Amino acid sequence: MDSYCIPTIEGEPFIPWIYTIFGDCVYGWQEATSILLGYLSIFCWLNAQMPQVIKNYRLGNADSLSFLFLTVWLTGDVANYIGCVITNQLPFQRYLAIYFTAVDGLLCAQWLYYVCYLGRLSLVTSDSNEEDDGLERISTETAIKPGYAEREPLLIAAPSKQNYTKTANSATTALLMIAFVSFSNPTSVLVSSDIIYSRVGDDTTIWIGRVFAWICAFLYLSSRVPQIVRNYHRRSVEGLSMALFFFAAMGNLTYCLSIFANPHATRHTMLEAVPYLLGSAGTLVFDGTIFLQYMLYTPID
Repeated sequence: MDSYCIPTIEGEPFIPWIYTIFGDCVYGWQEATSILLGYLSIFCWLNAQMPQVIKNYRLGNADSLSFLFLTVWLTGDVANYIGCVITNQLPFQRYLAIYFTAVDGLLCAQWLYYVCYLGRLSLVTSDSNEEDDGLERISTETAIKPGYAEREPLLIAAPSKQNYTKTANSATTALLMIAFVSFSNPTSVLVSSDIIYSRVGDDTTIWIGRVFAWICAFLYLSSRVPQIVRNYHRRSVEGLSMALFFFAAMGNLTYCLSIFANPHATRHTMLEAVPYLLGSAGTLVFDGTIFLQYMLYTPID
């Protein structure tokens, strides 16, 4: 049987073009604003991480990114997907969660490849070249000064690998964090509490969703801090794609506005939406801090 929309509800006619494009029965301008803002939020998030992926590829480097920032963000999106499965969300929400997780994973893979693998390769090559230069210098000096070999050591001390070891340890710690948090804190900030209540009748599942929502809100809120700290220590945002933070900020902003514009929102549903609002609106402050760093650290031509 074909689905259809009731022509009028409470004197408000449904909007045909929204039904034609999105398949949603929407009545009145306020509800239309809410749902369009929601879809705009999805559009922004679909375009958020890819600019950074492309920039990393073009630069052949991802050192500007904080790996802890990436892994906490990935943890939140993995938890988002698990939350979608646990609370039996709609298929398109699961597909979005898989997409977000895949792109986050790609960013983490780029960081590991460019910073850890190529960084180590470059360090080994540098060590080898310096040792060759040292041996060549010793050979030359020995030929000029008889007995030099007896007075000077033949072994040249290799450069310190402290920086690389520190980077590798940070990466290992972040990976352990994501493994722990992902399996112990499945939740979702992107899943609407209204949908959870309409599709899930089990009280236990609802409470699980609430707990996970608060944990995930904390993850999203704290994810920007390592990147802000890294920018401060570097006194630079070079290598960062501001498009990432712009689309993320717009995605969070439109998501919050869509909740507030919903004409069917009640006091109860708004209370249930508090962790979702904190997870989205709260990150706007941190995104604003990164934009401020961009203005401070970018030289004016």
